[in-house]
Amino acid sequence: MPSISCNKTSSHYPVEFLDKEEMSPEPFNTLLNAFSSFHDVDHDTLRQIAPYFERFPVQEGFVLWENKDTPDGLYIIESGVLRASYKFAEHSPVIEESMVSGTLAGELSALSGMPRNARVVAECQAVLWKLSLENMRRLETDHPRLAQIFVQLVLKGKHQPESSDGA
Repeated sequence: MPSISCNKTSSHYPVEFLDKEEMSPEPFNTLLNAFSSFHDVDHDTLRQIAPYFERFPVQEGFVLWENKDTPDGLYIIESGVLRASYKFAEHSPVIEESMVSGTLAGELSALSGMPRNARVVAECQAVLWKLSLENMRRLETDHPRLAQIFVQLVLKGKHQPESSDGA
């Protein structure tokens, strides 16, 4: 698999479309980047969810988790590249996926409580924002509706149709 460049990745969300209030610190911008393709995403909702995330910088080669590990939360990539390696059957080849800025990692196992289904390693230095299981439960307790909206955003992102040119 060809390597993806590990140069500092900038937000996919064009700065010229942000008002002054939205030029706020992380993790709001990373959340906005992750969910910017949803035209109906409410920025106030993302601002309220942001404090539940913790900054999680990692060095190149850091292993976030191994296949079959118990999930500890979900991550959103601010910068850097993560590589997931999946092995679905004993005699099948390993399938690799690179995840870049604005991508969620580990979200389905974190939401379902199922063991991790891949090994995930930082291809280069990365800054991640982690929503730990503890903070996810705290969000559910503090703001049940907000937690529900966040889960819907995550699941919606996993089932977005491929972009089409209208043909």
